Amino acid sequence: MRGLILLLATLLPLSSMADSGLPFLKDMAGDRDLPRPWGIGFDFYTMDQDYDITNLKFVLPGVSIGNPEDIAVSNEVKHYDIQADAWILPFLNVFGIVGRVSIDTLVDFSEADIQGLPPGIGLGTLPVSFNGTVWGGGFTLAYGSEKWFTSVTTTFTKTSTSGDLDSKVNSTSVQPRIGLLRNGFRFWVGGMYLDTDEEHSGVFDLGIPGLNAVPFEIELKSKDSWNYAVGAGYAFNDRFNLSLEAGFGNRTHSLLNLNMRF
Repeated sequence: MRGLILLLATLLPLSSMADSGLPFLKDMAGDRDLPRPWGIGFDFYTMDQDYDITNLKFVLPGVSIGNPEDIAVSNEVKHYDIQADAWILPFLNVFGIVGRVSIDTLVDFSEADIQGLPPGIGLGTLPVSFNGTVWGGGFTLAYGSEKWFTSVTTTFTKTSTSGDLDSKVNSTSVQPRIGLLRNGFRFWVGGMYLDTDEEHSGVFDLGIPGLNAVPFEIELKSKDSWNYAVGAGYAFNDRFNLSLEAGFGNRTHSLLNLNMRF
């Protein structure tokens, strides 16, 4: 919450800078209408995806796990943030974000080849759930005309977590889009490349007498790098616009964005 307040306090003076000269090199756009240079936005984002295990360690004497690929890992994300952006050049927008995220990851050992446990006893499912503060930034490269546009957005984020687990989450996403502009509406198709790395360490409660505090370390990575996306947006005027996007494939996502420009 402190990060959100600091970001808003930083943005308040920008309303007096609307005529600051941004974007630079306006002549590159010719007689095209350019968006207002400064923006504040709100994002609500959800995602479901599968992970691969890149490293797994646990302290359970006499017990070993075969191929880590037999362990199914699913991940659900709910994320909201405030975003500040500026058009530095007619084709270049830069932005910073701060927000909150809730992540639920399930590591399912039911199909894993586990050696050393008594008959009829399995490791079950390891839940890794936490909340955190997301910090990040990125840039968008865009080009278009009055009837169409194309863009590529690159975003880098890092999540600071709190709770019983020691966790690190870093991600990089790249979103290419191509779309149409019609009477204030925008329609686009594209995709999302996502590279997410999670690291967690803590104690796994097996619920088995004498085995209810097993230390573990696990490193996870996105199983699928790409998914498809479609979206639509509407500009109410040159200050307010709303957009929705849905992603599908082996990874799914949804994004709601409300943006105000000045």
